Amino acid sequence: MKKLIAGLLMLGTLAMPVVINAAEIKIGFVNGTRLVEESPQAQAAAERIKKEFDPRQQDILTAQKQLRDREERFLKDSSFMSASEKQNKEREIVSAQRELRLKETELREDFTIRRNQEMAKVWEVLRDTIQTYGKDEGFDLILFEGVSYASADVDVTDDILKHLKK
Repeated sequence: MKKLIAGLLMLGTLAMPVVINAAEIKIGFVNGTRLVEESPQAQAAAERIKKEFDPRQQDILTAQKQLRDREERFLKDSSFMSASEKQNKEREIVSAQRELRLKETELREDFTIRRNQEMAKVWEVLRDTIQTYGKDEGFDLILFEGVSYASADVDVTDDILKHLKK
């Protein structure tokens, strides 16, 4: 029992300096999701990507419509075709479907790569801005990701967004 009391007293004594020093530490929090959604840099990156990939997306949509029309025509006309003609048309449609799937996959992969490249640039700007803000405003610690809860008193997201818009 004496060991337990001594241990608790020792633990209390060790924890006390942390509580006293915590009052002197300036801590801030940045909502990363909101920062990415509202920062002009992220919005500009999204617009660049959209502009870059819209023509290819439109080409794929057009090809999909043409393929559907071709399939419908085949279904209507297949009863009037010879067996070899029917087989040739089926092969052509299957080949066109395969080509279209390949184009869709390439577009998705290219889009993901470009988005990741653009977002890496955006994250770099965000990190630099947060670090500069933290130094300028005398923060000891600014938490950015992996935070379960932060009160409005320590949320500096609005201030960071103001710096990003300059």
